Amino acid sequence: MNARYALLLAGLVVLLLGCTQQLSAPSEITKYVCADGSVVSNSSSCPAVQSGGSVAKSQPITLETELAVCSGMPEFQSASLEDVCIMGLAGKHENSSLCKKVGSNQRTNCYALVAEISNDADVCSNAGTQKDQCYDQYARNTKDVSACDKISDINNRDSCYNGLAGTLADPAICNKIRSVSQKDSCYWNIASRLGDSSYCNKITNSNQMQNCLNNFVSGQPSGQPQPPIQQGYK
Repeated sequence: MNARYALLLAGLVVLLLGCTQQLSAPSEITKYVCADGSVVSNSSSCPAVQSGGSVAKSQPITLETELAVCSGMPEFQSASLEDVCIMGLAGKHENSSLCKKVGSNQRTNCYALVAEISNDADVCSNAGTQKDQCYDQYARNTKDVSACDKISDINNRDSCYNGLAGTLADPAICNKIRSVSQKDSCYWNIASRLGDSSYCNKITNSNQMQNCLNNFVSGQPSGQPQPPIQQGYK
C-alpha cells in the first residue's frame, strides 16, 4: 500500500471510531471526546445519543453500521475512498472476506493488509487469482521467506526469493531459485551486497561471471547494476 493510501486510511479510521481521540500531554492519560461532548478515559464509555438528544446506554457499533459509513464515498485523486474505508475495516476486524467488496485493483492490497495485521500469510489463500501477488507482497513487507514458498508460479516464486535474498543479504535464499537467469542475478546481487567476489563464481553465465568479477578488480565492487531478470505479475 503506498503512502497516499496509508494517510487516507489513517484519516478514515478516525471517522469509524464514533469518538474523537484527544491526545493529552505525555504525563496525562489519553482521553476521548464523545458525540455528546463528554470526555472519558476509554472510548467504550461514550454514551449513545438517541434522537431528541436523550442519552442511552452505549451499544457496540455493528459491522453493518461501519460498512454503511463507507458506502457511497467519493473518489479522491483517482483513489476510491470507499475501497480505502472497507480495507480499513478488513484490517481492523482481521476479516479478509470484506476484501471481496473492494475493487479488483485494490484486492491484493486488502488481503495482504489483513495477512500482515493477523500475522498469517495463509490469509492470501482467499485472494483467488491474486493469491500469488498477495504472498509476494506479504513476503517482501514482512521479510518472511516462507511466504515465497507458497507462490504457485515458478517465475514469480523465484522473483520473490531473489528480492528477499537481496533485501536480507542472505545467499542461502539464492539456492531456492530454479531459474538459471534469476539465480545468476541473485548471486551477482549478493556478491555486491556482501563485497565478496566468491559469489561471482556461482554465476553460470560466463560473461556475467566475468563482469561480476571485474567489479572487484580494485578490491571493492564498483556498484555496476546487476543483469536484468524476467519479472512476473504482468
